[in-house]
Amino acid sequence: MTSTDNSAKEYPEITDYGYIKDEKVYLKAYLDQEYREIGVVRDGDEVSLQYFVDRFETISKKLDEVAENIQTSDNKGSYLMKLLHMKNSFASYNGLGDFSALIDKIDSLEEEINEYILENREKNLQIKTALFAEVEKVKLETEWKETSEKMKELKQKWIKTGSAYKEQEDELSEKFNEAIEFFFEKRKNFFAEQAKVMNDRLRMYRNLIYKLKDINADTNAQIHIPSIKKIQEDWRLIGRVNKLKFGKLTSDFKREIEKFFYTLKLQKAASEKSGIELKKELFKDIQYILEAGVPFDIDRVKQIQGRWKMIGKLPEMEDREYNLKFRIACNEIFETHFLEKTAKTQFRDIYKKPFEEQIKIKISILQDSIARDRADLNDFDAQNGISPNVDPRSISDFNVLKTRNNYINKIKTKERVKQKLEEKLSFLY
Repeated sequence: MTSTDNSAKEYPEITDYGYIKDEKVYLKAYLDQEYREIGVVRDGDEVSLQYFVDRFETISKKLDEVAENIQTSDNKGSYLMKLLHMKNSFASYNGLGDFSALIDKIDSLEEEINEYILENREKNLQIKTALFAEVEKVKLETEWKETSEKMKELKQKWIKTGSAYKEQEDELSEKFNEAIEFFFEKRKNFFAEQAKVMNDRLRMYRNLIYKLKDINADTNAQIHIPSIKKIQEDWRLIGRVNKLKFGKLTSDFKREIEKFFYTLKLQKAASEKSGIELKKELFKDIQYILEAGVPFDIDRVKQIQGRWKMIGKLPEMEDREYNLKFRIACNEIFETHFLEKTAKTQFRDIYKKPFEEQIKIKISILQDSIARDRADLNDFDAQNGISPNVDPRSISDFNVLKTRNNYINKIKTKERVKQKLEEKLSFLY
């Protein structure tokens, strides 16, 4: 049945697209759609018809909104599926109105969008062809930071550009991605090679330092002068490495070089000067290190101590005096060095504090340390039956006397270090 029969009731003043029969509302046939029931009569014929006319107006307005959005959108193609969904929904939508006109309008919009898509695909093809040509050129560059940013920029432009024709799109996308991968693979290989070069150079620097240490372990510095000159020349030729690592290597290298030339100086002096004159020079060097203050070159101090021992005891009257002075100076250096390490360990932010507070912290550490040493000395005396005011000459056991003197010397050294800190503190007030 494609038309109404005589029992159907129509209300042309309300709609020409539907009628009522047997208390039911029908939508007339249109295009390839046969008539169909869309609802039942409620609150009278006119009211029921008007309800479905209003429903048609609602869907019609929605289509108008979509059409308006399409006209103003920069991406018209995104509305194609929405239009198709709306057209398919008409077959089951319950409303009274000219669905044929709505379908014609959708067909017109679809045609407009398809034309737009074709135009865009041609434009996108031109854009992507140009992007591919640019990425092919850029991939050969070696300014890694700038080129990496350029590659990322081209990739973003590619992603934001819509599709070209499928065949060209697939081929271009494959080649474009291959160019991107080619560059980043080349960059990765470059930095891997650079890392290998840097590691090789670091190894060469370290090997030269090891050679210096081996030379410094020899007692005859004179025969190694040619080797030292060769090592210095090789060092200059190795090449650039990481600044932080090179700074540490350079410090180690300079320390070993200075150690060699200091040994050379001492050995030369030993052939020209008497033992007591050598000791005076060594004492002068240790005094200079002490007065220079922290951080101390502990390796140099140990080297000087080793040379002092090699000289041994001398018959001169001054020898005993210089031995005592030398030992006192060395003890003070090592005690001050240990104090610095202790302060840094206990107060990690010590050097962020005001200078006077740094000194007070170190004095406090020394006071606690001296108190512990005095307690240890008292315990030692009690265990060995030694009275508080004993004359050391009355102690017959050499080992007991030696251990006791070590306690006393340690306390005296710490007292000297503390006194110097207190003098510094007094100048600040």
